[in-house]
Amino acid sequence: MLIAAAPAIGAAVPAHAGVTFVPAKQLMATIEQTREQSTGIALMNYLRTPGYSAAVVRRTTAGKAELHERVDDIWYVLDGGATLVTGGSLIDPHGTEAGEVRGSGVSHGTERQIAKGDLIGIPAGTPHWVSRISGRELVYLVIKAKENATQGARR
Repeated sequence: MLIAAAPAIGAAVPAHAGVTFVPAKQLMATIEQTREQSTGIALMNYLRTPGYSAAVVRRTTAGKAELHERVDDIWYVLDGGATLVTGGSLIDPHGTEAGEVRGSGVSHGTERQIAKGDLIGIPAGTPHWVSRISGRELVYLVIKAKENATQGARR
């Protein structure tokens, strides 16, 4: 179940034109609200620009496997833990929107345990799947960078 909590974009504090500032207290309060309101997967969007976006994801259950054709994911685990499978290939792949493919799982990928404080970079075109939640939940910040926005940094 995907539940979008109250978008924090409007609640962010603009410090300067083009700059978004979300105080830690506000960010954590939003995460706490989703603990009370949701089951499954909750997504709180904080930034959305043509080149990148940032959101906090809270999972209490595993989700669909994903592949973003032109978007890199950078995750920073804020709380909890899970089993993350990367690489391999999607099982039962189907497109959901332009450049986005989902599946029921990942076959022949690399499993790793992720936990609070871990940083994970998932390049565009890489299947990835949270196959199991360790304990109560997984809460992570995800930065989605469009491929053209990150190509200069890769060279």
